[in-house]
Amino acid sequence: MKSISIYAITRNQNTEQLQKLERHLSGRERVLKIREWELGSLKALVRQLERHMPEVPALRLFYSFQIPRLGKEFDLLQIKEDQIVNIELKSGVVSDEAMRKQLLQNRYYLSALGKPIRSYTYNSSQNRLVRLTNHDHIADTEWEQLCRDLQDESEDYKGNIEELFRAELYLISPLTEPARFLKNEYFLTSQQRDIERQILKRIRAKQTGYFWFNGLPGTGKTLLLYDISMKLSKRQQVCMIHCGEAGKEWKSLHERLQRVIYLSDSQIMPDSRMERYSAILVDEAHLLSADRLRLLMQLAGDRPMIFSSDCETMISPEELDQGAMQILEELPDIQTFRLTNRIRTNVELSLFIRNMMYLCSRKNPRQYPHIAVLYANDDREAEGLLRDYAAQGYVLQNGGSGQEEEAERLAVLLDDRYYYDENGYLRSACRDVRHLFHQLNCAKEELALVVKGNEAVYAVLLDLL
Repeated sequence: MKSISIYAITRNQNTEQLQKLERHLSGRERVLKIREWELGSLKALVRQLERHMPEVPALRLFYSFQIPRLGKEFDLLQIKEDQIVNIELKSGVVSDEAMRKQLLQNRYYLSALGKPIRSYTYNSSQNRLVRLTNHDHIADTEWEQLCRDLQDESEDYKGNIEELFRAELYLISPLTEPARFLKNEYFLTSQQRDIERQILKRIRAKQTGYFWFNGLPGTGKTLLLYDISMKLSKRQQVCMIHCGEAGKEWKSLHERLQRVIYLSDSQIMPDSRMERYSAILVDEAHLLSADRLRLLMQLAGDRPMIFSSDCETMISPEELDQGAMQILEELPDIQTFRLTNRIRTNVELSLFIRNMMYLCSRKNPRQYPHIAVLYANDDREAEGLLRDYAAQGYVLQNGGSGQEEEAERLAVLLDDRYYYDENGYLRSACRDVRHLFHQLNCAKEELALVVKGNEAVYAVLLDLL
């Protein structure tokens, strides 16, 4: 999406014409629905600017931009080499505190670009212009101040704004990037913040309760869980339990956290002293056995328990141990949430993987330009194809091996252990489809599948493509 002339789109025209013009100028993919009050505020803003500065038609701003996959929206942004100007539009009665919170939040997200930020709100019904001060206060300001900022002499950014807001700037893994996490160099989506707010509000009010959020890989479940743990551990110790194989990343992070105590699920024993913790948090709870979950809940007593798990509905139930998840589903007073915003994972890759796991989940057909499926008759041919991918910078893995390493480009070998059952689920003679699912979701931008000696699965994957 490109910057546009707000002067041009506020000339007299009906809403339908305006929306067509805006799409033409900005190059956005879909028509933007512009509300009448918003158009009125935008026109009032332009009229005020015309009274206080020359050449308003030459102003170029990004209008109604939403950060991809984050859901954070800005009304107006001017992005220059030396600074960013953010203007939010309001109409009606809006409190100073509400305006302050919005501008602070906006500045929080914009700070990832590493430029000074000038933050304003214009309320057209009150004809009131305010700015966010360096001390984080709201102050009435003169139009001359805004105009000086808008007329900064440094060069405008003329590219697509989406290219500035890369997902890796916002969503990190506390386990693989502990330094960035500890320095608070990360951002929560609006959905994550809302879930966190609801959980913390109930815990602070009742000091007990069960909470469970799940989502597909790449929705930021672990980051959210750790952010909650940091807030709960300001005064008291909390216990963070990791399920599955414990890695060095976990231990290196927990060595630096004073009030977040790390345990693996294998360390949960009948004599474990859980009474010392004010809350229990469980990451990757889908890997817990039913017996261990029951024991953990018994040991926790009435302490708050927060569970994070992957959504695995597209994997055959025959490939999963769902005992723990069934227990959670049947808890009468558990508060559940679903994370839906995919940030870390490419949407194209994610959709293909879901369709690959369960054929009946296929939605509308689409192109998959970042996915390749190749066939090898034997080990020699497979090794040759994989060597070629390695030379292109792909990380190589054997399917279902249990190795899960994030990579920009990932190449995975699928052999003859895989097949599709009568219900359309991908199955494995070794029951390792769950490992394969999480392995494939480690690919960020490119995925290559080398199918060895398995024409049936190869034919299905080609059909998906």
